[in-house]
Amino acid sequence: MSKQYKVQSAFNSGVLDTRLLARIDTKQYFNGMSVGDNVLCLPQGGVKRRPGMNFIDDIGEQFRVIPFIFSNTQAYLMVFRNNAIDVYYNDVFQTTVVTTYTTAELMQIQYTQSGDTMILVHEDHAPALLQRMGSPSSWAISNISFDYIPQYDFDDGSSPTPTSEVQEITFNSFTEGQDYKLTVGGIDTDNIAYSSDTGTNEDRITTAINDLVNIVYGDVAVAHTTGTTYEITLSGANAKDWQQITGRSTSGDYTATISGTTTTDGSPREEDAWSATRGWPRTVIFHEARLWFGGSKSLPITVWGSRVNEFFNFDLGKSRDDQGIELTLDVDQYDSINCLFSNRHLQIFTASAEYYVPVSPITPENLAIKRQSGYGAKAIMPKVIDGATIYVQRTGRSLREFVFEFAEDAYISNTASLLAPVLINDPVDLAISVGTTNEDANYVYLVNGDGTVGVFNTLRSQNVAGWSRWVTDGEIMSICTLVDEVYFAVKRTINGVTKYYLEEVDPTTDSYLDSSVLYTSPGTATLTGLGHLNGEECRVRADDSVLNNVTPASGSVTIERVAVDSAEVGLFFRPTVTTMPVEGDTGAGTNLDGEKRIVNCMVYLQESLGVKINDYTIPFRTFGTSVLGTAVEPYTGKKNIYLFGWSKTAQVTITQDVPAPLTLLGLSLEMEIS
Repeated sequence: MSKQYKVQSAFNSGVLDTRLLARIDTKQYFNGMSVGDNVLCLPQGGVKRRPGMNFIDDIGEQFRVIPFIFSNTQAYLMVFRNNAIDVYYNDVFQTTVVTTYTTAELMQIQYTQSGDTMILVHEDHAPALLQRMGSPSSWAISNISFDYIPQYDFDDGSSPTPTSEVQEITFNSFTEGQDYKLTVGGIDTDNIAYSSDTGTNEDRITTAINDLVNIVYGDVAVAHTTGTTYEITLSGANAKDWQQITGRSTSGDYTATISGTTTTDGSPREEDAWSATRGWPRTVIFHEARLWFGGSKSLPITVWGSRVNEFFNFDLGKSRDDQGIELTLDVDQYDSINCLFSNRHLQIFTASAEYYVPVSPITPENLAIKRQSGYGAKAIMPKVIDGATIYVQRTGRSLREFVFEFAEDAYISNTASLLAPVLINDPVDLAISVGTTNEDANYVYLVNGDGTVGVFNTLRSQNVAGWSRWVTDGEIMSICTLVDEVYFAVKRTINGVTKYYLEEVDPTTDSYLDSSVLYTSPGTATLTGLGHLNGEECRVRADDSVLNNVTPASGSVTIERVAVDSAEVGLFFRPTVTTMPVEGDTGAGTNLDGEKRIVNCMVYLQESLGVKINDYTIPFRTFGTSVLGTAVEPYTGKKNIYLFGWSKTAQVTITQDVPAPLTLLGLSLEMEIS
């Protein structure tokens, strides 16, 4: 039997998958956790209890939260629910905006914002403008009135019936072999040699018009009618209302003329690319002074860019630099554009691959789209953090970082969840937090389909990458960040009834409970405002002390202290940190199968209380008359506790049974090995 000492000085590798239980050859193993529930990994290495979620409002039905940030001091929370948007400012309800988005459609809405205007898209709804009208309580929503919608020939049974354009041109004073040009839709043909033989002239005119870039080859017919007059019919894909075809002599007698008339105005088979029939754009972003749309039901892999600084004009014009842009991706399988994102470049995420536009500024002439990685993305709007675009892989089992590598001169999609795929379960929403007034860490919040949240602490420059998991008494269904605050849509069962609550993590307050209400100097033992927790047993924290549990009735409770300076009432959640199995070296090498016993565990704590190690409670003060009636002060320093029991997977679990602060900086283990 030998005795060894093991130190774990950091936890910022986060939760590690069970498939890493034997990877004692990696640094991440010794900085990781097998369980990390309701905690946050700190970039400095420690781990702390996650903040509580304060109750804001009972929404009454399923909903989604979306941020509307005009400035750091004017940020609005938009609560999307069935056929309505509730607007909150400083956590206070302002007004309701009526919409046509149903509950089932809420999570498919994508959006982009410029100033006081947000653009909303969904493939079954016309793109809409949500506008702040000068005050927190004044808002308007309307369908976008486009200056020009792109046209497309779907060529199917629902397409409009085309009417052929029929025009006549007459040659005046032309001689055999004399050159001339025709102008069709503003574009000149090559030189055509005039022939007195009508059949030859018909063929030459037909060939010249078919060669034009604005003409679809084959849908042109030319027929001699009488004298020097020829009838030109533009049919099929060329059918539309054309300008009058004109012409001019380019050799010989320049007094020769070509006159024309229109006998039948054409109408096209083309139609609006977006409509209730064909579907509307499903993704949207602002990039380089253009509004970009990507994908629709009928055109799932097409990208459209507006004219520069004319966000609602998608007219391609003559493909000049500032005119509209349209491009269909060149893919070898059925695909769909799920997200657009503006970062270093315009990035396009489809169900099967990731693309980007490698030029700036983007113009119709230089537009090129390069395929990069081939993982595919879910239709969850990406975010940018630490220089990388974060997106959810199509399979719903991985979070990836789309980042430009100068050595490769290309984007690569690194996995950010390789070590903890168990914490990712078919995500439905994504948000980020880039530091707060109380915290300098970068966090990615990934709401899973099972109601849990995977939280990723990342700082690539320092190789910080650690996952933890948040769970609550209910299901988290949506998330957004609003400057420093994090907001949640939470589904809870309260006293047997399903509820949908809007809750918030506020970094400026110390909160240790969920769906909680905070009180400052209430001046009474009766605390009100708890109607959302009626009939549900709650925990109470007052003046940094944990009091007896209470069950609200008629929205109020009476606590056991008459007057307190501060209090919090809410639902308890338990933080849990379990180390990876501790392996020892007997001198002959590491034996994964050996029996081990942790004799002593020393934890290094900061501002902590109510900590338990393997179900043993750590004492934080000694008894004496001077401590009666006073709250226990949070402890910073080292605490030892002696443990018992042999096992093959020696592990330590740090947790709390009370709502209290907890920050674990590291631990040291004294271990016996058989």
